[in-house]
Amino acid sequence: MIKLPKEVSRIMKTMEESGYQVYAVGGCVRDSLLGKSPIDFDLATNAGWEEITAVFPEAKVLSEKYSVVRLDYSDPQNEDKGIIVDLATFRVDGKYSDYRRPDTVYFTEEIREDLARRDFTINAMADNPLEALIDPYQGREDLKARLIRTVGDPKVRFCENPIRMLRAVRLAAQLDFDLHQSVYEAILECGHLLEKASKDAVRGEFEKIVTAENTGKGLQMLLSCNFMKYIVGEEAASRMSRYETGRLEGMIAGVDRTFRVLERRLGVFYSCFDKKRAEEAVAFLGYDKKTSEMLKDAIYLQEKVFFLIHDEELKDFLARYGRERYDYIHNLAKAVCIIYEQPNSKVQGRNYMMKRIDASGDPIYIEDLAITGQDLIDAGFAEGEKVGELLFMLTDVVHRKPEENTREALLDYARRFSRSKLSAALRNVKWVK
Repeated sequence: MIKLPKEVSRIMKTMEESGYQVYAVGGCVRDSLLGKSPIDFDLATNAGWEEITAVFPEAKVLSEKYSVVRLDYSDPQNEDKGIIVDLATFRVDGKYSDYRRPDTVYFTEEIREDLARRDFTINAMADNPLEALIDPYQGREDLKARLIRTVGDPKVRFCENPIRMLRAVRLAAQLDFDLHQSVYEAILECGHLLEKASKDAVRGEFEKIVTAENTGKGLQMLLSCNFMKYIVGEEAASRMSRYETGRLEGMIAGVDRTFRVLERRLGVFYSCFDKKRAEEAVAFLGYDKKTSEMLKDAIYLQEKVFFLIHDEELKDFLARYGRERYDYIHNLAKAVCIIYEQPNSKVQGRNYMMKRIDASGDPIYIEDLAITGQDLIDAGFAEGEKVGELLFMLTDVVHRKPEENTREALLDYARRFSRSKLSAALRNVKWVK
């Protein structure tokens, strides 16, 4: 019997007092047996969603078709506090024609029939405080052996939903388990079915692998299972140079030494590839716009940040790209140093530069200038897009000469730059006497 939070115990007791069976199932049982403290709890019951909501009117119905409702006791201020409880009706799944979800489901009164539809033995256990652990597929033994094994024939399970193959790798990476030989052999035979999986589902599993406790192990498994082409695309996976292969192998060896920050680890991963192929690989998995732009920064801006050695160069970068994008690349560079065991002198140097810049209060951004775009328009120096270009030129001036950030001085520079393309082009040149 596992230890349950008081909210879960109360829900189960209330359901039983209302005349229904109820069990904790899936990952919460698995993690509890491993000594972890889950915050997401899945409960299985013979009550339908209408009956569950009659007992708990505050419950939110997640799916009428699959009869799933949710009781949310999470803390919006702290995602590590509170719990979320999903209650689902015992069911048997029908055929899978879309390689994702069963076409039909049949509700049942028997918990063991519900466990039979689950993916892996370690997820096919049920527990109730009043009963012994229900473990028809020896999931507890697989926990002890640290093995990922399917409920039933792995080829059948993977043909039903190919994402289960990536889920096997993800669980191995999260738990530091190994794939049972039958699972590995079935993956080699059925791996091509991942072509039928949705990119969203593939991306979701990959992101969990990248932030797992044993990401290096997970990435190595992706390579061993020939899954990389479903992560980065055929072009990037099949045309890796010796340099790219070395970078990826180095990442696999050292990534677990870094914090499990998704965007940072993704940035390091895609930086292993040639820039053009890396950008194509990012597009292949269909990240959202914000993440895609961040990963493009990882691909294209790391070198720019690496060669920043003077305060004014760092100011120029901040003015052009912003502090948020700089901080991402700077932290990415720190992770790269840790992963590949490289000297971090460049990182430390930028830390010192940034402290000086922050302490100085010197103007950096267009908003810090002593004049505005309207001033340039009123003076007749620029209009339209040229206004922004001229303002950006003026930031170059104040980065090198903060004392020139006055209305009079900047208007004088603006006059010169607007009249002479040569003066504008040479604004950053230091003349040596």
